[in-house]
Amino acid sequence: MHGDLEEHVYIEQPPGYINFGNEHKVYRLKMALYGLKQASKAWYSRLEAYFLKEGFQKCPYEHTLFIKISNGGKILFVCVYVDDLILIGSDAAMFDKFKKSTMIEFDMIDLGMLYYFLGIEVMQSAAGTFISQKKYVLEMLDRFQMKNCNFVSTPMKWV
Repeated sequence: MHGDLEEHVYIEQPPGYINFGNEHKVYRLKMALYGLKQASKAWYSRLEAYFLKEGFQKCPYEHTLFIKISNGGKILFVCVYVDDLILIGSDAAMFDKFKKSTMIEFDMIDLGMLYYFLGIEVMQSAAGTFISQKKYVLEMLDRFQMKNCNFVSTPMKWV
C-alpha cells in the first residue's frame, strides 16, 4: 500500500535506530507507510491513476468499482477493497492481460479463484457463481446458543 504523498509528512527516527551521533533526526516521507493516516488515500489515488491509464472508467455510483469495455463488447470489472482486487470479466485473454500488467506495475500475487470475501462464501462452477452466508449464520446461531435448533433448508430459486 505505497502511494505518493501529496502533502509533507515528517516522522521521528524509529526507536532503536542508531545513526552514530545523529540520533535526533526527523525524516520527511516521500511515500506513504502502512498505517499512516494518509496511506489509504495515497494508495487509492495511485490505483485510480493506473486503472484510468489502462482504459478503465470509474463507476460514478461506487467509487471502488472500475469498468473496462473493449471494442468487441468484452467487459472487465475490478473492485477494490483496501489492498485486495476482485476481477470479474467476460474474456479470459483480457482478464489475463490485465492481471499480468497489474503484477508488473505493483508488487502483488494472484490468490486464484475467490472463495470467501467480507463474510460471503463464493462457489464457482460450470452452472454459475453462487454466494452464501452459511458460515455467518452458523456463527450467529452458535453465539446465541441456537446451534442445535430446528431449521428449514429450502433450495433457492433463481429467477
